[in-house]
Amino acid sequence: MMEYIDIESLNPADYNPRLLTSEAQENLKKSITELGIIKPIIIRRSDKRIMAGHQRTKTMKLLGYTHVPAFVLDGVNSTDEVRFNQLHNYAECEVSEIQPDIRVSVPEGTEGFFMVPNKDVTIITKGGNNSRVVDLTKMILRYGQFANAVCDHEGKVIISTVYAKAVKHMGMDLLVYVLPEGKEELALKYFSKEYGVFEYSHLERKTYIQSFAQKARLREKNGVPSSRSHSTLYERLVLPFITKDMRVLDFGAGQKDYATRLKKEGYRIDAIEFFHRKDGADVIDEKEIRQDCAEVCRTLSEYGLYDVVVCDSVLNSVNSLDDERNVLLSISALCKPGGMIFWSGIPLLFAQKASERKETHDYRSKALFLDSNNFTANFRFGEWYFQHYHSTADVCRLTEEFIGSDFRIYEKGLEVEKSRELRGSSFQVSVLNERNASHQEYMEALKYEFSLPLPNNRRWNLDKKILPVFEKL
Repeated sequence: MMEYIDIESLNPADYNPRLLTSEAQENLKKSITELGIIKPIIIRRSDKRIMAGHQRTKTMKLLGYTHVPAFVLDGVNSTDEVRFNQLHNYAECEVSEIQPDIRVSVPEGTEGFFMVPNKDVTIITKGGNNSRVVDLTKMILRYGQFANAVCDHEGKVIISTVYAKAVKHMGMDLLVYVLPEGKEELALKYFSKEYGVFEYSHLERKTYIQSFAQKARLREKNGVPSSRSHSTLYERLVLPFITKDMRVLDFGAGQKDYATRLKKEGYRIDAIEFFHRKDGADVIDEKEIRQDCAEVCRTLSEYGLYDVVVCDSVLNSVNSLDDERNVLLSISALCKPGGMIFWSGIPLLFAQKASERKETHDYRSKALFLDSNNFTANFRFGEWYFQHYHSTADVCRLTEEFIGSDFRIYEKGLEVEKSRELRGSSFQVSVLNERNASHQEYMEALKYEFSLPLPNNRRWNLDKKILPVFEKL
């Protein structure tokens, strides 16, 4: 429900992922000055924490407001608290060409907040943005309504149409703010502007949380092998290429399913995964990881650098550009000159398309909130969890910069032109290792990767094992 709250009693959240430029701040100030408060903020009742509307609250303070309209919600868990922030930043400022056309019936002369019965809300055209409808519906089911739409004096919804669509589908009445006649263009002008961008650099990163992205490979369902658990990189590129004479390293091997199977079949393959979990438990298997590191060191000492290095679905789970750089430098460092490196990831276009599935009842839909480097952040298990997506240009740039210029790009194991934007569910890369980086750059990358953070403020000390061996090479 909407209430008017003392602005001094509100507590901002320190995680707010939305940052405003000075220009955006000035536009927001003009919007509130000329239109008033047409979009309430969202707060949690228990501690008056702002869950969405930080910049609006800051601006209202600057303008001398003492009380602000707010949707006050009960029992919001920490994960949904962050999700409210992301969804609210979208739904409150959403004005686009693919929005649905929605009309509401309001009495003539109505201005300000007005509750429209569900029967008086009409969807003329469905529009797009259906993953947002799914996410908004989930939140409304859990906590009740937390936003309003804005319409002109004739009842045409012009702002937050996707929210209005979700409310209509749920059979609920819709709170709207009815603009005075003649204010429609002004509202569209301000709400079509960019009020900040998502920016996650200030959020705490605990790299071991990324282990929750590990995929279970080569698993069966009801005694039948599941095609979904197969790695396209392994099945289409790695397995046809490697022989039992080659020395192979799986770097960032997740649950090590392929490496375990291949080793049983007689392949000379090592695997290292710094956050490998014990079977059936969310506990990092430190003993096994140390043993794996020892195996890598033994191979390097006895046989030299690897003939082949595989890095499957690792770079979409890094949590920063520095992490990405260090992974790529590390796999190049551990592979011999002229050796083959295989790596894979998730295309940016696929992630964006998956965020906009056509059917609102498709609960696989997941709205993305990307920063300028195509990272998205979600709050899971009380921690921030990051995913990173790549365009074709990203793939080409990263491969050439950190590994080599002789490379091929694939979708579903089929080679594609480097000029074509990747759109499948994953991409694969094969590249000859040119080892263009300096020895010092390789050493620094390996030190970083082999001393990643562990829970309870500890770090791996495996750099002390790998670096002396690498130095001799």
